[in-house]
Amino acid sequence: MAIYQYYLAVVPEEGILKKHDSIPNEIGISIETGFFESDAELYWKEIDKKANDIIPKIDSIVERADWGNSETSYNWKTYTETLDNDAFMSLDKKSKAITHFSFRADLREKGFTFLKNIIELGKENDWMFMDRKGKLMKADFEEIKNSIRNSDAHSFLKDPIKFLESLDNKNE
Repeated sequence: MAIYQYYLAVVPEEGILKKHDSIPNEIGISIETGFFESDAELYWKEIDKKANDIIPKIDSIVERADWGNSETSYNWKTYTETLDNDAFMSLDKKSKAITHFSFRADLREKGFTFLKNIIELGKENDWMFMDRKGKLMKADFEEIKNSIRNSDAHSFLKDPIKFLESLDNKNE
C-alpha cells in the first residue's frame, strides 16, 4: 500500500445490526499475524449478499485489474504516475456471497472522485466503512474526511518530513 492511499473496508450495516442489535463505534482489528485483519467478514456472513449487481457498478467507477480475478476474487486498479486507486472483493466459493470488500483511495486525487463514487455506492447499498483503526463510519464523505485527517496517509501528504521524523520518534 502506498503511503498516500487511504484504506477502508466495506461493512454491511444490516450484518452489523443482525450481530449486535446496534452499531458499535468500532469493530475488532488485529495485526498480530503481521497482516491487517478485521471482523468485517463476520458481518458479510450474516447477510449472504451476492455481488452480481455490485460488480458492474464498481466496474463503472474503477477499471478491473488484468490480474488476480477469478470466480471468487475481483481486483480493480487505476494506476498512473499521479493516481493509484484500487479495490478488492472476495466471494464465498459455494454461495458466491461477498465475504470481503475493501478499497484504497489515493488522497492525491483532485476532487476525490473515486472515494466519493464508492461512498455513493455505499449509500445505495446501506454500507458502512471501517478505517485501519476499526472505526466504523456511515457512507458520508464528511464523516470519512475526519478519519482521513487522522490518518498516516494525510499526515504524510501534509508534511512528509515531519511524518518521517515522527516515525523516528516512535522507534526511540
